[in-house]
Amino acid sequence: MVNRYPGQCYHCGGHVAKNAGKAWKPQGARRFVVAHLACSDADSPQVVEFYFPSTGARITQNRRGRCEDAPCCGCCS
Repeated sequence: MVNRYPGQCYHCGGHVAKNAGKAWKPQGARRFVVAHLACSDADSPQVVEFYFPSTGARITQNRRGRCEDAPCCGCCS
């Protein structure tokens, strides 16, 4: 079902505009969740990459906002 309201993507954490994603209610959940169409169709774990031009740093985070190698480096704790 198409999302009637804007929200945060369940898979990658990005913004999903109204009528631009997929909405569903997971079993046992109290409310609906939304996802980008590309994120909901992918089989691999979704990650978000941030690039900071001022420092040249590239940070990759999973949908929970933690680094993919967390907690070993300590940057997310």
